[in-house]
Order: sequence, then structure tokens, then C-alpha cells
Amino acid sequence: MIEALFSKQLDEKQVQCTLCPKNCVVEIQKFGDCFARRNRNGVLISEVYGRISAMELDPIEKKPMYHFYPGKKILSIGTTGCNFHCTFCQNHTLSQCHYHKPVVVKMLTPEELVDLACKEEDNVGVAFTYNEPIVNYEFVIETARLLKMRNKVSLMVSNGYINPDPLEFLLEYVDGFNIDLKAFNEHFYKKYTKATLDPVKRTIQRIAKSGKHMEITNLVIPTRNDDTEEFTSMCEWIRDVAGSDTVLHLSRYFPRHEMSDYPTPPELLFELYDIAKEYLNHVYIGNMATELHSNTFCPKCNNNLVERTYFNIVNKGLDSNGACKKCGELVIPIF
Repeated sequence: MIEALFSKQLDEKQVQCTLCPKNCVVEIQKFGDCFARRNRNGVLISEVYGRISAMELDPIEKKPMYHFYPGKKILSIGTTGCNFHCTFCQNHTLSQCHYHKPVVVKMLTPEELVDLACKEEDNVGVAFTYNEPIVNYEFVIETARLLKMRNKVSLMVSNGYINPDPLEFLLEYVDGFNIDLKAFNEHFYKKYTKATLDPVKRTIQRIAKSGKHMEITNLVIPTRNDDTEEFTSMCEWIRDVAGSDTVLHLSRYFPRHEMSDYPTPPELLFELYDIAKEYLNHVYIGNMATELHSNTFCPKCNNNLVERTYFNIVNKGLDSNGACKKCGELVIPIF
């Protein structure tokens, strides 16, 4: 157990967590909405600190991250809990359970995790993923700090639902982000995630301004968040606040957790891909075998730069600096 950052005591029985926009008021012995932070005798405690419920050495493309150390491996870890409650969650056995429910747990300190990461061949660092890493905030911060000291990187795959002050602290240590932008309307967020959209937009804007590497994922669910006008507005907004070189991953939905809708039709993903390409230079389709929509092309001369087959990549046209060999355009600066 470790005392949680970003909390304040309201009285003898209540503490308030100020980590995310839910700003939970937590009674003694109760958990916040994320199932990860608990009021123990008037002190907010992280109950998931060091409790690793999933760990795997993954291709970094699996996060998905396509423009951040492509072809490398990254040690991926997760705990339990989430400040969203998505009805379609693909990792609900981790995200929607209390820390004390029967999930395989390996106890690791940040120092031990960093040592493991440094021993793995061709590994660039640690990715905090599988469940929502924001709820494991204290562990993420300390691990990312230690990784920097060992010349390794840290990566967060996150819903982006965090308050401004904790985000600023996070930006000092974490090197890369993949943010899930689950839809571009408030109704979807409230109904299907039990959260709100504006804080996520604010997070994306702030990360973009910080200069840290960021890619965005949009899980396309038929009839739920696939309106073409709304999608167009989303792509235009991403371009305006984060730049046309921002990487957008369109991910195919499959039935999970509480949602049993049919999987996303491929033709819908192709249609949205074409729309997104009008605003963004780098758009990819995931959760589906489609090599053409997984490759990286130079936005200046259309040279085929990187070919991807699932998580295997072949460098076809990038130099050692991540620039196009044909025209010199810098495409993947962290190669």
C-alpha cells in the first residue's frame, strides 16, 4: 500500500480523490469509482501499487504505436481498475474488477520492473496498458522516472481522463501516449463509458502542446459512434489541435463485455479511413488484416516507407533518422 497522490481530506471520514474529473468523495473503507484507490482510515491509498495482473513483452505496434520506435519490443504491464466503465471493454476482467478479486498478481517494485525491462533484448522500455494506467498513477510516475535514468522510455495507453495538475506532473516523466478517443459526442461518453468527453479532449490538446509523442485510437462501433459527419468533425478537430501528422488508428470492434453488436463491417472502416485521410496524413486500420491500410506512406511524395503485416514491419523507404529516402521528408522521428 502507498498513499495516493492528488487527494484531500474533507473530514474524519471522507477524502476526495482529485486525480481524475470524477473527483470521487470516498468514505472510510470504500473505493473510488476506479476500484483502485481506497479510503483507509481517512487516508487515500493506492491498492494496486506494484500489483501486476498482466505482463508481456509485446511488439510496440500492438499498443498500437506505429510511429514510436517501430519494430522494437516493449514490456507491457497492467494492474486492475479503471475510471471508465465501458460496456464494450475488451479487457473488462482487469478493468472492471476490484484488486482483491481472483486475478493473477505478481508483486513488483518500480525498481524490479525497470530491472526486468533492461534485461529484455531489443526492449525500449515499459508500456502501461491492459487496464487504465491513470488509476495506477503513483507506480507509473516512479517507474517512468527510473526508466529515464536507465535510458529507457515509458508509454501509456490511456483513456485520457485525468485532471490538469496530475497531467502536468505526468508529462514530466512519460515519453509517449496512445489516447483512446472513443467517440466525438457527449451522449456516447455518458451512456457507454460513464464519463464525459471534454476532459479527454483537453488531455489530447495538452499532450499535443507538450511535444510528447501521441497517437490516437478510435474504436469504431456500428450505429454507436460511426456517424460520418461526427467522424469528420473529429478528424478536423484532431488536425486543428494536434496537427495533420497526428497518427490515428481506426480499430475494428468485436463483441465484448456487455455489448453484443455485430463486428464492424470492413467497408465501414474503409469509408472512415478515406474520410480521415482528407485531414490526417497517417491513418491506420487495426484489428483487421488489411496491409494497404497498415502501411506508412510519405505524405509528401507517397513513397511506401513501412510495410506492416500484423505486428511485423519491413522498412522500405526510411533512413536511419526516420526520413523518407526519396524526398527527405521526416516522417517517423523516433525510429
